Amino acid sequence: MNARQFVIQNDWLPHMIQRYVPARFEQPAMIVRLLRKGFCRPEAWSIMVRDALGSRGPVLENDIHLREAAAWILRAQEAGLDGGVSGGYCFEDGWIASYPETTGYIIPTLLGYADYAGDPVTRERALQMANWLLGCQLDNGAFPGHFVDRTNPPCVFNTGQIIFGLLAAYKVTGSTMFLDSAVQAAAWLIEVQDCDGAFRKFDYLGEVHSYNSRTAWALLELALATDHKEFLQGATRHLDWVANQQLKNGWFRYSAFSPEQDPFLHTIAYTVQGLLESGLRLGDKRYQKAAQLACDALVGHVSDAGFIPSTFDSDWRPTSNYSCLTGSAQMAVCWLRLFQTTQHAAYLEGAQRTLHFLKSLQDCWTRNPRIRGAIKGSHPIYGRYLFGTYPNWAAKFFMDALLLDETIRLGSHQWIRCW
Repeated sequence: MNARQFVIQNDWLPHMIQRYVPARFEQPAMIVRLLRKGFCRPEAWSIMVRDALGSRGPVLENDIHLREAAAWILRAQEAGLDGGVSGGYCFEDGWIASYPETTGYIIPTLLGYADYAGDPVTRERALQMANWLLGCQLDNGAFPGHFVDRTNPPCVFNTGQIIFGLLAAYKVTGSTMFLDSAVQAAAWLIEVQDCDGAFRKFDYLGEVHSYNSRTAWALLELALATDHKEFLQGATRHLDWVANQQLKNGWFRYSAFSPEQDPFLHTIAYTVQGLLESGLRLGDKRYQKAAQLACDALVGHVSDAGFIPSTFDSDWRPTSNYSCLTGSAQMAVCWLRLFQTTQHAAYLEGAQRTLHFLKSLQDCWTRNPRIRGAIKGSHPIYGRYLFGTYPNWAAKFFMDALLLDETIRLGSHQWIRCW
């Protein structure tokens, strides 16, 4: 009997783990779930034990962490086998199929990094991703949701995020095929948008989401690069709708994947970033203040070590004992952007504590190419957000935060094109 068979056949094991694993780790039975889903691999055992013991690695200079994250993303592209970026590495399934949505918003990150590092190879690989996306577009201009190993319907959020990549590729190359594709995608978004600005059709799980503020931001960026006023109108309609979903304490209704869930920090940060960046681009104080209100509520939840809980209820009470590292990186970006505009030290301190924590969890030394340079979905790795998985979007937002931190530190250059 191998280790995995032992775990599957012994139902008492979850109870033993519940009893003996420290209580600060949420839902210890998830460890058993991971074992059943392939966590018996040696690489997984070592990470699980390290996380359970609270072990972390050295914190290095930003450029080292950036280089390792970029190299991992390029390996994820190679694993996708088609020019797109694998959705990530999972202990159950190995490398996941290519993911159009996140490939889209990875492109501007890699182009920014290529400028920062003077790396023409990364630039060319980012443009390969953009070319691959052209072949993923549906006849109606939309892009499908989820991964390319299955047939998926068009999705509003995914389409919006891909616009970022197409627009960045156009700005670098001047090739109108990228701009034309982005315009077709945006036209579809306007077509399916409701009169009040919300997107109630063709989005994840068939639900309406405040985090489509990031889709509105993509429409805004495209409107500013073209003469399409309807894209600007659609963007502001949606941003107005999102702002109207905010409670007095800064909380946003519909910021979770589904109404019965507390939102992950990941989707809260999507909502915040879309409003903040759109407000900065338009000079609209209402959007900026809405984003800042939520950022103020969250910065107080950053521990001295940089840990942020993964989920929150509508009173901003944490409802989990693990961290969603993607959301942590996204919030670091938002706080750094607010520091740039306000010079309030609390934003810089919160962002840098968060980045210190994230850097300590990025393994830059392992010889395992599937993990080296990647960022986990959850910490500990058996947390509920993408447990047992290293998603490509976690590495992307980690790079965004580091590039922005470098911009602030050096005060001489802007490596972020758009997200």
